[in-house]
Amino acid sequence: MRIIDATWEKRNLGVTCVEATVEPADTPAAIRLRLAEPAAQYMVVKLPAGRADAMFCLSEMGYAFIEATIHVSWKVAPLELSGIQRRMADGTGHALMDDADRQVLWSELRKGVHDTDRVSLDPHFAKERAAERYVGWIQDELARGTDVYKLTYKGQPIGYFTMKHLGDGVYYPFLGGMYESHRSSGLGFLVAYKPMCEVAARGGRAISTHISTNNDRAIRIHVSLGFSFGQVTYVYVKHS
Repeated sequence: MRIIDATWEKRNLGVTCVEATVEPADTPAAIRLRLAEPAAQYMVVKLPAGRADAMFCLSEMGYAFIEATIHVSWKVAPLELSGIQRRMADGTGHALMDDADRQVLWSELRKGVHDTDRVSLDPHFAKERAAERYVGWIQDELARGTDVYKLTYKGQPIGYFTMKHLGDGVYYPFLGGMYESHRSSGLGFLVAYKPMCEVAARGGRAISTHISTNNDRAIRIHVSLGFSFGQVTYVYVKHS
């Protein structure tokens, strides 16, 4: 079992946090031993799908299932869109954010751009705290050199996405969303499509990222854009 002291969550969520990843060799007895005494106020355990023995073990220990994440990937290839999607995409753009754009992003995140992740859905956390977590997360990533892009329509910002290079031409757009004014506009597919365009323009060879099963809209979008679906990971949490 791999255990990480998620120190950044103390600032983001106001609680100490530990994230544990169950590995194939971990038996229920080993899981009970390693997690017998909560190491933090907020415990997160990630478990490969199909481990029913570990699922029951975690439930008996008071852990609650909160989401599953799916690894999705795309190998750079010609992009095909439906007629209406093509017209929408042709009328929109994306560009790296400047300081003013980032101020807009912080404001939009605090309005609740993300509302299907494990923190936003957890009754132990206020919606405001969950939103602030994204602000802190992206600020940390900017300090590490991650690119953050704005999505635009008629020159106005309508959303955002992040982009990190994992090496060997593989890119990781790990966060993205539509701003409040355009959440029901039909343009949501751009959050996944524009990173595909950017990776292709950079000469990259693939995208590798994860989506939550709580976000059925994101699942449908990635299916429609030709992403391949891979490993599923269950996520359990416990508060103490």
